[in-house]
Order: sequence, then structure tokens, then C-alpha cells
Amino acid sequence: MQCQKKKRDGKQCRARALSDKEYCALHAEPGRAKELGSKGGRRRSVYRPDALKEFATPKTAADVSDLLAESIIEIRAGKLDPKVANALGYLGTSLLRALEVADVERRLDLLDGHDMRMQDMVFQPGDPDGKP
Repeated sequence: MQCQKKKRDGKQCRARALSDKEYCALHAEPGRAKELGSKGGRRRSVYRPDALKEFATPKTAADVSDLLAESIIEIRAGKLDPKVANALGYLGTSLLRALEVADVERRLDLLDGHDMRMQDMVFQPGDPDGKP
């Protein structure tokens, strides 16, 4: 059965009525919608960017780890919005992956440089200092 309450604009509420009741959950208890809206507003007002600890741009896995650990503490203290923390988690994971790839690239460049030096040291035919 549909809720029997009329909305401010004169249209009928389209929510489903509670079982054995005429009204939906919000209209069955006067003030319930206001209470729920107030709770939602308080939950959203917790996040204050100015209260967060400042961090330099993370450049290492340890820096990312420190940032995520601090974010965990700030969520539990109610200083950081969980949605922002969720985004930090995703971004932190992406940054860790990028740092890992950069490290592999750096190591490959070092190996290539080492390989080039080794090739220069190999005996070249016609080299006056070379041995037969």
C-alpha cells in the first residue's frame, strides 16, 4: 500500500506505507525526516581540511605508507571524511605502482649503462692493444 500523506505541493507521497499503517517510515513519526537530515548534516560537517596534518608530496613507498597511516588515524578521530580517505587509498595504491615501475625503469637504465661499458671492454679485432 502507498503512503497516504500529502506532500507540500499537494501530491501524494510515493513511498510504500509501513505494514498495517497508513504512512511510510518518515510520515509515521512526525519529526523523523528532520532528525535524519540533521544526522546526515552532522556527519558531513566533520571534515575540515584545515584541521588535517600537512604532508609533502610522497616520493617513496615509506612516504605513502606514512600518509595512509596518518589518514587512518584522522578517520578514527573524526577529522577526515571516509570518502576522502577512500580516494586517498586508491590514489596511494596507484602511486605505489608508479613508484615501483619507476624503480624498475631506473634499474634497467643502470643495467643498460653497465652493459654498454662491458661491450666497450670486449676485445675488438684490429685493436692495437688487443691480444690474439
